[in-house]
Amino acid sequence: MNDLWVCFAAFSVAAAVSLFLTPKTIRWALALKVVAHPGARKIHKEPIPSWGGVAVMIGFVAGLIPTLIRGERPDPTLFATLVGLVGIGLLGTLDDAKGLRPLVKLMGQILVAVLPVAAGLRISFFQNPLGEGYIFLSSFQSFAVTVFWIVLLTNALNLIDGLDGLAAGVSLMAGLTLCFFALSQGPSYLTVAACFAATAGACAGFLPFNLHPAKVFLGDTGAMSLGYLFATLSVSGAVKSVAALSVLAITVLVLAYPIGDTLFAIIRRWLSGKSIFSADRGHLHHRLMDQGLDHPSAVLFLYLLTMTLCLLAFVLGRV
Repeated sequence: MNDLWVCFAAFSVAAAVSLFLTPKTIRWALALKVVAHPGARKIHKEPIPSWGGVAVMIGFVAGLIPTLIRGERPDPTLFATLVGLVGIGLLGTLDDAKGLRPLVKLMGQILVAVLPVAAGLRISFFQNPLGEGYIFLSSFQSFAVTVFWIVLLTNALNLIDGLDGLAAGVSLMAGLTLCFFALSQGPSYLTVAACFAATAGACAGFLPFNLHPAKVFLGDTGAMSLGYLFATLSVSGAVKSVAALSVLAITVLVLAYPIGDTLFAIIRRWLSGKSIFSADRGHLHHRLMDQGLDHPSAVLFLYLLTMTLCLLAFVLGRV
């Protein structure tokens, strides 16, 4: 089985499992009262089950089976990454079910991020933006930068999950783009590529139930898990490979919309004298709807934006 077929199998298995489990998560969410209620910042007008992320998480894990059958030796940090995935899923479930204070949730995200970083998943150097060569980080700098990156992306995907199908659709396109780019880096990146394929597949299986009008939401359980996966997978192997640094750079470009939206939200709230944890209607999807776009049109616009960034990343990655 060649590398492309391994990724296709990872995508297909993840999609099938997610498609099968998502209706079940609707029933589970209703039984456990994990439901998103309407509110001033919410677009939906009635309670919606908000535990679909469980199907996405399980679908992702199932999607890794083809690489294990093939006998690929996973990166040693993959186990710690999966443990962290469970941790971020549990944190998201607590928030979906009970509602956590923003600071408590942030502390939980940091603790989860420390797991793969402590196991060796590190951003250890950057390409010098002012010239040739690389800027190498100290052990502490590497630790702090990687934890920040994981927490940033964990929140970035969560913050754009405000319209039906938005976060899952963006993640589907990003996952496929990063899968093909990782494959282009050589056989040593097959596991990373398959993980991106599994991420995309899990989103593909979930989307039919999440498109407008949504029958189920990702919830923090799913949205934070997707951000966590993109962050950790993009760093995988970076401590020893320049190619991994390229995967990291392409991830920044592919996910420039959610990353930029999150950073702008922090700056906007800070300049206005508000807590950076305070909720508002300043996100790009809110602004598009305030300008008169209806729900599907706003999502389509942001899909096209993401698709453009993915195509640009693909072209630049081939240069």
